[in-house]
Amino acid sequence: MKYLLLAGLLLTTALRPAAAQQRITGKIVDAATGQPVPYASISVLNTTTGTSSNAEGEFELRAALPARLVVSELGHERDTVAVDVAAATAPLLVRLQPASVLLPEVQVGSYLSELIAEAYRKLQATHDQKQYGQAFYRQVTRLAGDATEVQEMVWEAASSSAGVEGTALAQARFAKKKALLSFNNFSIYTKQYVVYNPQDDSTQKGLIGLHTDQYLRLKLLGVTQDGPRQLVEIGFESKEESTTKRAHGSMVIDENMHQLLRLRLETAAMKTKSNNPLFKFKDEVTQLEWVFQPRPGGAATLDYLRVDYRANLGRLAKPDLPIQVASFAYFYNGRPTPNASVTYAPAKGGEVDLATIKKTTYDPAFWQNNAVVKRTPLEDQVMKSFEQKGAFGTMLTP
Repeated sequence: MKYLLLAGLLLTTALRPAAAQQRITGKIVDAATGQPVPYASISVLNTTTGTSSNAEGEFELRAALPARLVVSELGHERDTVAVDVAAATAPLLVRLQPASVLLPEVQVGSYLSELIAEAYRKLQATHDQKQYGQAFYRQVTRLAGDATEVQEMVWEAASSSAGVEGTALAQARFAKKKALLSFNNFSIYTKQYVVYNPQDDSTQKGLIGLHTDQYLRLKLLGVTQDGPRQLVEIGFESKEESTTKRAHGSMVIDENMHQLLRLRLETAAMKTKSNNPLFKFKDEVTQLEWVFQPRPGGAATLDYLRVDYRANLGRLAKPDLPIQVASFAYFYNGRPTPNASVTYAPAKGGEVDLATIKKTTYDPAFWQNNAVVKRTPLEDQVMKSFEQKGAFGTMLTP
């Protein structure tokens, strides 16, 4: 069963020979601050080739050169970069200009709630336009800042305007240290939580709905222009009188197309339990972020989903132990028809991620040659930490 998130929630080009494909690497940074721009979209103009930058703003893809790269990210101005064979010999540095943000002095009536309602109607109307492709999932667990577990999975994935509809595990690997605790099924947050309920009768109190102003406080954070698109960012927080589950966040909606492009949520409502009676999770905060890529006249396609969980573990007669679990799922190779040989199963409770991973056959060549994995390299310090402390797992296999 899908969980409803409450306040506690490419044009085809002519074929070219494979030999003409060149490796392109680079980094996306903010032109004003010099800071990396994570999860920016990079596509080759007039082709279906594309990728996104990782958490450090880095990216890698292959394309026939010369080519023009289109780089975009919500909150920055879209840019086009010409790349020839000579330029591709060194990593590209792309500086995105911050988008101009307009902050109107007057908020007109129910404009925000009406815009959310239009986005909700578009989500419902396009729910059946599903995408079938792959998803790369990485999860890192840290205790007191030290990485104790990494899991990476590649799924055959079905997604919709609501979120993930079903997955089938294709490849997986892990690295793990002996640690005080681990999370059995953290991937369920990616697989089961949705931005709205497709079966909603409009009376449920979701973040996206027909009457959000009745149970959410809404605030216009700004309007940015992205080419022909006018993007409206709306801040929200739950009303204390309407629910005991507290949450706040923001959403970005294309005002003209009524497409939801990004939803961020922070909540303390997800309660974690331990099978050790001496442990107690305190100060829990979970942050979720969905980002969708717009499609002309249709559903926006799920691009990535991030989940970040932080808490303190209370222990008898010992200091609290800071905990962080961060996951990132990137969806790619989407197409409108399913793979007939794949069963896209919905997530269910009781699954254990690591136990499922151990049942798969590790294929080193798959991980060494996979462009999506190369695009999101694991931090060197994390791998060195595992190696120094005698970690085990297929991720460390030569």
